[in-house]
Amino acid sequence: MKPSNANLPPLRERKGDIPTLARHFLKIYSDKFGKPLKGIDKEAMDAISSYQWPGNVRELENVMERAVILEDADVIKTDSLPFVNPPSPMGTDLKSVPMGNISIKKAEETLERELIKKALGMTNGNKTKAAELLEISHRALLYKIKGYGL
Repeated sequence: MKPSNANLPPLRERKGDIPTLARHFLKIYSDKFGKPLKGIDKEAMDAISSYQWPGNVRELENVMERAVILEDADVIKTDSLPFVNPPSPMGTDLKSVPMGNISIKKAEETLERELIKKALGMTNGNKTKAAELLEISHRALLYKIKGYGL
């Protein structure tokens, strides 16, 4: 029989558990993805420890999985934490957009195509993991891949 978590306080009330859990998930996903990450730098750990974790332990696990996938260095840095640096649409600087080409539809398609390519590259072509990173269903990803001819 599984133990009940009904009496366990939310993660935001157990700040002391956060670093241990973050390192635990780092180890799991470093091993899973074959990325020998050495740890979490101080700035990133401070950000992780001070975040409110509305999604509780499951959100922390997802953030650490994504950070392991995104991190290019040998330690997790704040750049890989989505709640510190939320993804912004490419080209938010409107000066870079040619004046004759301000179609939202075309820009949206370009952005979507590039994000799909990046997610597939980061997951070595694993469409299920790519869909998770993109926060869309597997089916939606397959439809978009077919539609864009990727």
